[in-house]
Amino acid sequence: MRSIRRRMSGPGFTLIELLVVIAIIAVLISLLLPAVQSAREAARRAQCTNNLKQLALAAMNYHDQVGTFPIGIPFKPDPIFSWAMGPEQSTFVSMLSQFEQGSLYNAMNFSRSIYSGPNSTVYATGLNTLWCPSDAQIVGKRSSFGVYADNPNLIVAYTSYRGCTGTWNPYLYQYCGWANPVIYPAPMTSCASYQPIESCFNGVFHNVPTSIAQLTDGTSNTLLYSEGANGLFTASDSLCYNWWGDAVAADSLFSTLYPINAFRKVPRQSEEYSNAWIESASSFHPGGANFAFADGSVHFLKDSISTWPFNATTGFPTGVTDTNGVFTLTAGTQRGVYQALSTRSGGEVVSADAY
Repeated sequence: MRSIRRRMSGPGFTLIELLVVIAIIAVLISLLLPAVQSAREAARRAQCTNNLKQLALAAMNYHDQVGTFPIGIPFKPDPIFSWAMGPEQSTFVSMLSQFEQGSLYNAMNFSRSIYSGPNSTVYATGLNTLWCPSDAQIVGKRSSFGVYADNPNLIVAYTSYRGCTGTWNPYLYQYCGWANPVIYPAPMTSCASYQPIESCFNGVFHNVPTSIAQLTDGTSNTLLYSEGANGLFTASDSLCYNWWGDAVAADSLFSTLYPINAFRKVPRQSEEYSNAWIESASSFHPGGANFAFADGSVHFLKDSISTWPFNATTGFPTGVTDTNGVFTLTAGTQRGVYQALSTRSGGEVVSADAY
């Protein structure tokens, strides 16, 4: 009979061998984690791109139906000072039905202020399309500010995206709604400062409607929307900016006065109604931010894109002067590619390989 030999079990791992194995596993994990994080960020960036794509298409559909893009800064009587005019609903509110929010659009009373009690449900509703997943703390965020005019409790939701006013946002409310208020029902045009300030707006969104025919730089060379990361602000500032429902500067609007991700490049220097960190486009995506163009396309613009020179101490561009909301350029001042993309009819020729 053939004998069956029993296999003897060998010795276990020594302590040194075990430590080597653990070290190898740790190295593998350390190599894997960045790849996982990179994959997750790629997915978040893709979702952000999709959100901006939806907003750009919504703006184009709005244009098809109305004949213009939504007004960037509509004015109505201010809910607190009923005799004065103030900026009202954002472009997002105006085109709710164009990005599958018809029921919310129907709930909006456009004859009343966005801040009023009848519109409190709209203003307090958060929308996934307006949240960049990389701006994580904004997802589902809502804040309560108590009694506001006829609204017993002003609750606001937030956005990670903003419409482009051009190379600057000459805040009309500063000069025609506060310092020198227009008395309702007189129109905003009755303000002495109105025309000089209005003529400074050179982007798609401002206080009068803009049509595609006015985008003489070409729709593929004109910015519509950008990112504006709420989570980059301090805790208190993050509550006070990026409100999705209104057309106040730094809530749903941006300009290219300051470079992309200005918080990484210039100090937070206050000016008359805003500052570099708040007014600039920004994101959590490494190296730049996503932008929607007037042709419906979305591009990632790098931080390194050509921009006009600026004062490193204040962040304010050299060669640009702001006099009571009227912006002027010193002769010979050149706009960067970034600024050229933000104008609707600047006459600049911008090659796609420049960004």
